[in-house]
Amino acid sequence: MKGYKRVFGIYSAWDYTREIETLNRMSKKGWQLAKGGVFSSKFIKNEDICYCYQIDYNRNIEEMGRYIETFREQGWEYINSTFNGWHYFRKVYDKSVPDEEYEIYNDSESLKEMQGKWQKFAGKLLIFICAAGIFELAVTILNYKLPVAILSVMLIIEGIVIGRGVYVMRKPQRADGHKRSWNGMPCFISVLIAGIVLVGFFTFSRGSISAQMTSTEYSAIDKNIENSVVWLKTKINYPDFYGYEIEGQVDAPLTVSLLNEKDGSLVNQLRVDSSMASEKKGYSEKSYIFLTPGEYSIRVSDFSGGNIKLSASIN
Repeated sequence: MKGYKRVFGIYSAWDYTREIETLNRMSKKGWQLAKGGVFSSKFIKNEDICYCYQIDYNRNIEEMGRYIETFREQGWEYINSTFNGWHYFRKVYDKSVPDEEYEIYNDSESLKEMQGKWQKFAGKLLIFICAAGIFELAVTILNYKLPVAILSVMLIIEGIVIGRGVYVMRKPQRADGHKRSWNGMPCFISVLIAGIVLVGFFTFSRGSISAQMTSTEYSAIDKNIENSVVWLKTKINYPDFYGYEIEGQVDAPLTVSLLNEKDGSLVNQLRVDSSMASEKKGYSEKSYIFLTPGEYSIRVSDFSGGNIKLSASIN
């Protein structure tokens, strides 16, 4: 009774020979490829035969029947094709036959052309990743936020993996059973998924608040912070740097305080005075503060009374 099994594996375009060598090793162990795939392949147990496998890349086939027949005439049995243009072939292995007979690319120019296409694509992708990485790194340096920092690290790692691919594709490869360096594609996929998940999680769980306080007439408020008026409250879920902004106009100076509700400690305090605003456009103060997880409140105090039109935000 023949058995079946599915083997999961992800291979990059520049490491396609690694997949060929894996298929050949599986065949020697009695597991013959039934269907090749992008993320997994299906094998059937058959120890009575051994194959040598090859993979061809071609996304512009006008006549599939003629394409398969061309390989059949050279002794290659067609197995299947993937949606992204990879085609699997095999030939019964005979030790007495020269190794060159088990290479699809007898013409080195054909192999060079295929690798050249992938090198150009990877080169463009590398330029995009590097540009995005530099931009995110600059944003991180100028205005550090954990989600942006994670995205920067992710892009740097992805750039290294793609850069390695561009370097590897400088020369044509052949499947020769040689032990190769690490497989970059699992690393690329893992870092990409982990980065997206982490960035999404920290972005959506990030505490933030934005609101306005507007009044045509507000009574006097004691300067003692214990008697201050609670303006806004927000919850911070993880330690990070947050942008803190107060802007607007007031008839008389007043104090805006940011307090940690857990221990009552004063995190930040501003003296809002519209008379100090440039060109009488209104008061504006921006700061960059580090907040730990917990409940925070924005309070106003030390106000003699009058009109208030202020907005505050933490993000």
